Amino acid sequence: MIKFLTVIAFSAATALGGAAQAKDFPNWPSSLTCKPGDGSCARFEIFARGQISGTWKTLPPGARAICVTETAAVEKSYRQLQECLANAMQESLKNQQRKAAGGEIVQLTPKAKPKTPPPPPPPPPPAEPVSSPRPPAEPAPQAAPEPTPRRQ
Repeated sequence: MIKFLTVIAFSAATALGGAAQAKDFPNWPSSLTCKPGDGSCARFEIFARGQISGTWKTLPPGARAICVTETAAVEKSYRQLQECLANAMQESLKNQQRKAAGGEIVQLTPKAKPKTPPPPPPPPPPAEPVSSPRPPAEPAPQAAPEPTPRRQ
C-alpha cells in the first residue's frame, strides 16, 4: 500500500506515451470478485476502490485506459486494478530515469490476451517390471525317517 501511494506521488509529474483515451472510473460490484458471505474480500475491494478513486484524475490517461481494459478482461477487481496501476506507474518512473540517463524508453502497451496453454504431454508409458534373476529354488528339506525300535 505504501508502495502504491509512493508511486501515486510521482503520478502528477509523469505521463505515459501514447494517445490512449482515458477510461472513466470503473463501477464494478464486489460481487463479481468476492464470494457471497466473504466480508473480508468485500472490505478489501472497497478499500482499494477508495484509494484508486482518490487519485484517479492524477493518473496518466494511458495507464488508466490500459489497466481498466486489462483488469476488466480478467477479473473486475479493484485490487487487481490497483496493482496494475502501481506497476504502470513504476514503469513510467523507470522510463523517466532511462530518458534522463539517455537510455531507451519502453512503451507501455496492453498485454496480449493469454493464449490457452498447450495440453500437458502424455505421461510416459508404464515401465515394464524388471524381473531380477532368482536363484533356483532349493528342494524342501525332507523329514528324517523315524528310527525303528530296536528289539532286544
